[in-house]
Amino acid sequence: MPGTFQRSETQGPPSPPLDEAVVGDVLRRAARLGPDDPVLTGVAPAGAGGPAPAVWTAAELLADATAVAASLLRLHPPGTRVATYLPNGPEAVLLQFGVALAGMVLVPVNPRSRPDELAHALGLSGAASLYVRDEAAGPAGEAASRLPRLGEVVRLDGDWRPPRAEGPAPALPYVDPDSLAQILFTSGTSGRPKGVRIHHRGMVHTSHAFNRRIGLPPGGVWVDPMPLFHTAGNVLGVMGALWQRAEHVVMRFEPAAVLEAVDARRATLLSAAPTLLHLLMDHPDFPATGMRDLRVVFTGGMTLTPSMVGTIEARFGAPLSVTFGMTETCGCALQTAPLADGTEVRRTTVGTPVEGTGVRVVDAAGEVVPVGRSGELLLRGARLTQGYYGDPEATARAIDADGWLHTGDLAVMDARGRLRIAGRLTDMIKTGGENVAPEEVEEVVTGHPGVARAAVVGVPDARWGELVVAFVVPEPGADFDPDAVTAYCRERLTPFKVPRRWTVVGELPLTASAKVRRAELRRRAAAPRDG
Repeated sequence: MPGTFQRSETQGPPSPPLDEAVVGDVLRRAARLGPDDPVLTGVAPAGAGGPAPAVWTAAELLADATAVAASLLRLHPPGTRVATYLPNGPEAVLLQFGVALAGMVLVPVNPRSRPDELAHALGLSGAASLYVRDEAAGPAGEAASRLPRLGEVVRLDGDWRPPRAEGPAPALPYVDPDSLAQILFTSGTSGRPKGVRIHHRGMVHTSHAFNRRIGLPPGGVWVDPMPLFHTAGNVLGVMGALWQRAEHVVMRFEPAAVLEAVDARRATLLSAAPTLLHLLMDHPDFPATGMRDLRVVFTGGMTLTPSMVGTIEARFGAPLSVTFGMTETCGCALQTAPLADGTEVRRTTVGTPVEGTGVRVVDAAGEVVPVGRSGELLLRGARLTQGYYGDPEATARAIDADGWLHTGDLAVMDARGRLRIAGRLTDMIKTGGENVAPEEVEEVVTGHPGVARAAVVGVPDARWGELVVAFVVPEPGADFDPDAVTAYCRERLTPFKVPRRWTVVGELPLTASAKVRRAELRRRAAAPRDG
């Protein structure tokens, strides 16, 4: 009832008894309950030609994933790091489950990462092998050439299926629920991307809680262009759909192809970041393609205004489920219930904690603030990361002695435990659902011979959440060429990290301790511009 929570602290309902389950058990459950249910469909990119689409039943997916596990165990012992550099497709799903069944650790890397970024991920994680598609072989080979410890680069051609070796398959190992399942790379509060340690228990609990909050009956079709190198794709999508025993349609994001898949597969759920939803709504085929069966649209990764939620729901004809999560929370910590929450809740909040998630909103002294007051959002629970791989100092900064993850986000809790995101405490930029650390971009920009100093900030943008904006001080006598510096950055940074706007300044504003005054630069960047 109203007034139940007098201070900004709450706890989601207790998790179901899943404590002994691991990632492979979710697949085994689906194969046991519905062996003939279609659970995975791969849709080829537009213009790729060839037969379409490839479909796996639950029993077939388990058999192929087991074959992947067997082939891996013939080469590596349990615990080995196996990296993927793959676009969305069935191969990524087969490897995800094969690695999990083999008791190994998956290291999924953004397939748009540049060789330096890929080499960083492979080197830090200690990956023994790397799986790539043909189109990624160049950057993968360049990165691998710098890493003599990397055992092999495996190129997957065409419609890849796992090898079926003759003879008895190696026995699958016991996998502990608390053992490491994945190392995912995300921009930290500073410097190069950090390897977030994700365990089996977190993936199982989070995907189960997410599916329960969505609230659809068993079955259905989930069309999902969310990237499979993120928890939104490989935890909420891959595993959430398996709990549902839904047909999970994995595909690269191409607006025409996604709209066609929603129509042809008669989708009941569509997952897409807010920026992708805007691109779908702007496409000339929208809404001519059928959305008659769509029951829920799921999104997350940036703050949505009430009007944006209203527009999305009206144009797609389905309620929106908004989640707040981070890689460190396995992708989901707070979520609106699309079929149970009222319109006002869906449009103005990110919902309540999912099962097993504790929440606090605290002031600068760490004290819980009263309901209705803004403070930093803290999260705790069994699904949270075990920390950053090989970086105990960053882990200690993010997770305190009592197990609370400090998100760096400002939030406001109401009397019913629902939360609204009110801004950021840190300088992290969130663009199109991705995190960008300013320091990482600044390091690349200042590596250009024509740039003496640089500062990078985010400026609000209705479509992207924030745009990456750079302020640069050129080297004396140099003529700053934004096109040349942009091209230089594109060779060294994943595209979403490259600044979208450049401003030349004589000096950067500094504090008395010689730190860049980013708040002032953010104000400048957000001011109306001439021309």
